[in-house]
Amino acid sequence: MKKLSRLLCLCILILLAACTTPATPAATPIPETPSPLPPTWTPLPEPTATPMPTATPFQPFEAKALTDYLNLRSNPGYLFTVLTMLEKDTPFQVLGKSPGGEWIYVELEDDTTGWIFAQLITSDIDLQLAPVREPEDAQLITGSVVDGAGEPISGIQFMIQGASSTAFRTDAMTDLTGVFYAYLPSGLTGKWYVSYTAIACTSNRMDKDCNCLNNICGSISPELESVTLPQTEPLEFLWE
Repeated sequence: MKKLSRLLCLCILILLAACTTPATPAATPIPETPSPLPPTWTPLPEPTATPMPTATPFQPFEAKALTDYLNLRSNPGYLFTVLTMLEKDTPFQVLGKSPGGEWIYVELEDDTTGWIFAQLITSDIDLQLAPVREPEDAQLITGSVVDGAGEPISGIQFMIQGASSTAFRTDAMTDLTGVFYAYLPSGLTGKWYVSYTAIACTSNRMDKDCNCLNNICGSISPELESVTLPQTEPLEFLWE
């Protein structure tokens, strides 16, 4: 009987052990401060703003007269007043250039300012680096020359002359963009003619030996246009 009682007690203990829920392990507390960085960690530098480049102000530079009796004019063009004539090698300061770059605005040693035709000036510095200066008290006849593909044609010279047989003339040549700028005194009126006269060796249609590219010189259309001053619309010419 005692054996039976002991056996019964043992069974009850086994059943109680099987029904017991295991204890939940205690949660590991999260530290309130971050772990220290490794000794080899190097902080990244703060980004710095890249300064924007600033434009360098234009500095006038010296040039000289290439020939004797060089005219200094009140504006860029052969129809403007001659202020004085310079001897060869007379020095002056380059201050600017006309739109198209055919005329250069200069200052003499006595502070007189005026315009000189660029091809009659010599300088160690490229004259075309001078800033564009718009002429004052002048009117403009302008136009462009392009080929059939719309490409600009440089080095095309035009004569601009009044309708009267005794009228004076001025000339203008297309720049690298195919545009010419002819300045006239503001008081001139009436009908004027713009006609093609020549192609320069510096044209993009000429080679280094001043021969037409591929022996094809081309021609301009129209060869002559008339305008009534003051002109309001640019002229258009086609190089064929």
